[in-house]
Amino acid sequence: MTTPATLAHAVRLLFLALLASATLLLPAARAGDVGEVAKLKTVLLDGKPVSLAQLKGKVVMVNFWATWCPTCRAEMPQWQKFYDAHKDQGFELIALSIDDDEKELRSVAKERGFTFPIAWRYDDKTDDNFGDVIATPTLYVVGKDGKVAWTKRGRMTYAQLQEVIEPLLKN
Repeated sequence: MTTPATLAHAVRLLFLALLASATLLLPAARAGDVGEVAKLKTVLLDGKPVSLAQLKGKVVMVNFWATWCPTCRAEMPQWQKFYDAHKDQGFELIALSIDDDEKELRSVAKERGFTFPIAWRYDDKTDDNFGDVIATPTLYVVGKDGKVAWTKRGRMTYAQLQEVIEPLLKN
């Protein structure tokens, strides 16, 4: 015979089991979430390894882009201008290409004369926790503490970069 106390105990155990299994189904925190620690290790097109861990203490814009993206192509000169104006103030930019063709990426980077760090996301040397990139450009600004401070998908003006990044450089 089941008593009310036994039934209540069984319900509590079932609830705890369901709660535990639901927690296992939740996705892990990704760097795309503001306030989460961002992780990135990659090798730049020039062969130098770089990681967000080694850049801790700097404000880093991680920008996912593609050579075929018209918005990216139009905005990259202003990213270069912003990088040049702020790199001595503790700002870093890592442009992670999502192109399928590494040769095309190298060609475009050379042709356009970019001096900011560029990496190809889809080689076996890149490890990050930014998740799937579903649109370009997709920007993440990582604060000096290594956590995502801001994110945006789509067009980004120079004035918007200033508005977001300059206060972080002062902190």
